[in-house]
Amino acid sequence: MSLDISTMTKEANAGDVEVQLQLAELYETGFGVPTDRGQAAYWYRKAAEQGSARAQSTLGQMYIRGIGVPEDFSEAVVWLRKASDQDDAVAQANLAWCYQQGLGVEASLDDALEWYLNAAKLGHAGARYNLGYMYANGLGTQKDDVEAVAWYSKAAEQGHVKAQLNVGLMYAIGQGVERSEETAVAWYQKAADQGYDKAQYNLALMYAGGHGVKQDDGKAAEWQTKAAMQGYARAEFNLGLLYHYGLGVEQDYKKAAEWFTRASEQGYAKADYHLGKMYAEGAGVPANEIISAKCYQLAAEGGYARAQYRLGRLYLEGQGLQKDESVACQWFEKSAMQGYIKAQYIMGVCYARGIGLVKDYVMAHAWLSLASQSGDDFVQKVFKKVNRKVSKDEEAEANRLAEQWQSVYQQ
Repeated sequence: MSLDISTMTKEANAGDVEVQLQLAELYETGFGVPTDRGQAAYWYRKAAEQGSARAQSTLGQMYIRGIGVPEDFSEAVVWLRKASDQDDAVAQANLAWCYQQGLGVEASLDDALEWYLNAAKLGHAGARYNLGYMYANGLGTQKDDVEAVAWYSKAAEQGHVKAQLNVGLMYAIGQGVERSEETAVAWYQKAADQGYDKAQYNLALMYAGGHGVKQDDGKAAEWQTKAAMQGYARAEFNLGLLYHYGLGVEQDYKKAAEWFTRASEQGYAKADYHLGKMYAEGAGVPANEIISAKCYQLAAEGGYARAQYRLGRLYLEGQGLQKDESVACQWFEKSAMQGYIKAQYIMGVCYARGIGLVKDYVMAHAWLSLASQSGDDFVQKVFKKVNRKVSKDEEAEANRLAEQWQSVYQQ
């Protein structure tokens, strides 16, 4: 059936709200007419001015996104509020978001919570999810995990993928509900089946560890691949590990390096670290000490403690870059301050021997006391030697420093 746009336009100009809405939707979707978001906004406004809640709600969203009209959060709030007062759930959810983010209004978590609650009661899945998020994080209300799970669950049951993932996460650790890995898997599966990469990644972890399901490396690889193919960095990294060790897939160092590289390009520090190891060993890539060092540098700059320690070793030994004991100690310290035992040990040794640092037995004692907590016999033996070189007062100062550093990385 052909559309008589001319007749519809006359009726719309005469004030027929339903026809105005129909015209707006036709121009918005390009059904039967060329797509014209400006015309769509024009007719939504005509209907909105006559009190159509649906038109007011849609027009408000168009102002938020700058679709067919200039982006204008204040104008968006005006129309969203009108629709919200008519119990339009979509408008209420969007108005809540404006209050949460301070878009067009002064930010107010209290008002955001109130409008999310109104929309949630009307069955809006997104509002229910956001309400769960606010209870989970104590935003605009007291933190309440039980209430968070309740709202996440309502949204999840409506097919909201982020809510399904969050319900799964909370069941996996028993937060706000009795812990159940089987239930967690069920929710991950629902979201994963909808193509949600984070859920696919989590489902893969459950199969890899046999949590809530029978352990299955093949299934783990299958779901990691689905998530990795969507560009999810953690999945790209984990898929690299699976190829590296031949878990669920045939061992293939070249493919492992390719997936590590993809994750690295997204700034995933652990991937840089593993690439550094592969270039150092010539596994899947040509052996190259310089590139290896660059990879370790990237991972270290990304805050990965193991990479910081490894980079320190390279500077200490002059492997793949110019030897510099002082710089080596700077990286050792960064790693040690994250609680990495090997770095704490070598910091103690460097202070004790004056390698890259001014010799200082108090500092050596402090670092070695932390490293000795690993229970390693050799580390404890070195610690005892240094302990004999400090006075009681110096030992007390070293212990104070050790406690101070430990409190930092245990936070």
